[in-house]
Amino acid sequence: VLAMTEVTKRILVTGGTGLVGRAIEKVVADGEGQPDEEWIFVSSRDADLTSSSETRALFERHKPTHVIHLAAMVGGLFKNIRSNLDFWRTNIHINDNVLHSAHEVGVQKVVSCLSTCIFPDKTTYPI
Repeated sequence: VLAMTEVTKRILVTGGTGLVGRAIEKVVADGEGQPDEEWIFVSSRDADLTSSSETRALFERHKPTHVIHLAAMVGGLFKNIRSNLDFWRTNIHINDNVLHSAHEVGVQKVVSCLSTCIFPDKTTYPI
C-alpha cells in the first residue's frame, strides 16, 4: 500500500500563463515538484490583481503557503516608453494587492519577479 504524502506547500504562481510561469509549470510537470507540493498556476482570467477584493478572494480560495509572483502589466519597448506611468501605477497596485493578501492569509514566503518587457536575444541594434 502506497502512503499518501500530505500536501504541506501550496504554491500559488501569479502570471502562471506568462513566459516565466509556463517555464516553471513545465519544470514542475517534468518531475521537479516535490510530493508535498501543490502547484497552482493562475492568470488574469482567474482574478484581476489590480482589484484588492479580487486578489484577496483568490488568496482566500487557494490558501497558498508560498507565492511566486510573476503577474504584471506587460508590453513591448515602445508601449513601455509611451505608457510608462500606466505600467508603473498598474504594477504597483498589483504588487501591493498581492503582498497585502499574502500577508493577510499567512503566506510563509513570496518570491517576486517583475519585468514589463523582454528583448529578443538575436537581433540587430537598433531594434
